Amino acid sequence: MAEKEVKEKTTKTAKTAAPKTTTKKAEPKAETKTMKKTVKAEEKPAKKVAEKEAKPAAKKAETKTTAKATEKAETKTVKKAVKTEEKAETKKVEKAEPKTAAKKPAAKAEEKPAAKKTAKPKKTAGKAQEFLGTGKRKTSVARVRLTTGTGKIVVNGEDLKKYFVLDTLITIVKQPLVLTETENTVDIVANIYGGGKSGQAGALRHGITRALIDYKAELRPELKKAGFVTRDARKKERKKYGLHKARRAPQFSKR
Repeated sequence: MAEKEVKEKTTKTAKTAAPKTTTKKAEPKAETKTMKKTVKAEEKPAKKVAEKEAKPAAKKAETKTTAKATEKAETKTVKKAVKTEEKAETKKVEKAEPKTAAKKPAAKAEEKPAAKKTAKPKKTAGKAQEFLGTGKRKTSVARVRLTTGTGKIVVNGEDLKKYFVLDTLITIVKQPLVLTETENTVDIVANIYGGGKSGQAGALRHGITRALIDYKAELRPELKKAGFVTRDARKKERKKYGLHKARRAPQFSKR
């Protein structure tokens, strides 16, 4: 019986101890909940205040941007209007000017003949008239100046015989002069560049024929019949890829 009484006492103490522990644990939870609620309640008005303060600032910024945009648009329109007015004024002035400009040349034209009469004549004595002609052959170019004289021919500052040396080249150069019988009545000064001596001789002949035509147009049919007027288009053909020369192919091998 004593054992049963002891057991009952222990159970009673356990039951009485259990609720005490639960109440202790529940108290801090309730405290934290209340704290959170108070913090949230304090935060809400602060947020509302911040939002209220931010709204007028945003409205002010919007109004500023709109004001700037309107100002820019107004300035642009004003500038355009000013430009159009200026253009219209300049056009009016330009239309009015031609009338005055048309009158002025007439007055100048009247004055000029009087000035010409009093002007001193230019000295042209001692200078013979020059007749020009450019000749081409292969890659050579000859610039020829022909004047009335005794039959001197100077090429690049040297005498014709010194420059070309070979008789065949000298005869080629003199062909148009011999044909037109002007060998002893004309002086020639020529500048030649490009190509070799044979090409240069052909270019000089072509240049002399053109200068002779400029000197006397009646000589053209005779020179044309001889074939001196036409530019000789023959020249060395270019080398091709895969060939030794322009046409020469490599030797064929069966194996």
